[in-house]
Amino acid sequence: MPELPEVETIKRELEAMIIGKTIKKTEALLDRAFINKDGFDTNGQIEKISRVGKYLLIDIADKCTLVIHLRMTGKLIYETKNTTQDSKHNRVIFYFKTGDRLVFNDIRTFGLVEVLPYQTPLQSIKDIGIDALSDDFTFALFDEICRKKAVPIKNLLLDQKLIAGIGNIYAQEILFWAKISPERVASKLYTKERKRIYEQINRILLKAIKHNGTSISDYRRIDNKTGEFQNFLQVYAKKVCPVCKNTLTKIKQGGRTTTFCSSCQK
Repeated sequence: MPELPEVETIKRELEAMIIGKTIKKTEALLDRAFINKDGFDTNGQIEKISRVGKYLLIDIADKCTLVIHLRMTGKLIYETKNTTQDSKHNRVIFYFKTGDRLVFNDIRTFGLVEVLPYQTPLQSIKDIGIDALSDDFTFALFDEICRKKAVPIKNLLLDQKLIAGIGNIYAQEILFWAKISPERVASKLYTKERKRIYEQINRILLKAIKHNGTSISDYRRIDNKTGEFQNFLQVYAKKVCPVCKNTLTKIKQGGRTTTFCSSCQK
């Protein structure tokens, strides 16, 4: 599932390709993938692209905002007149006056494109927490969130109602580098331990963005190329700790697999 670094990579690449372009028409190949499509005003120029957590927001002139949630297998593919490829997994297609198009492709059909009134604050309609890379996400705020939650720290990191953008891959990597067991209760962590986690949230997410995200299965960039951060993963989908060489431990937390080193992560 695309997490914050993957969606941020897509955002940055789209900014370079479609800002200022005008949408000529839209084709919904799967109606339930395009929510409130009657509220979409065609012939609108793309004004701004932003991101909140795992959501991508595209402002169309002063008319409406497209909110795109890729969920598990969603992809946004930018195609020129010379690179167009039809696929049975294409769900929504936006055609530009230049002849290019932006395709929302989704194998498992959990992803959505939703039309909202222009520049609607996402948090006003969805139960979503503060973005993990927001300037407002300070250590003081993270510390406060942890102190109030008597849950395993990994579960807290995955809770999009508290902190938006961190998924299963990056939660495991963050806790490995912070040397904290995913089973530790957030409210019982020492302040210095919370500080280490906070610092690794910022470092790991920014490094993943630098390497265009992680491609384990379905995630692709807008040119359909893979990311590269999978080459830097330390514990996710691994068997041996890269530091102490002990066998990694696998457990289930909240229905998700967690891999960690019981020797290095205390």
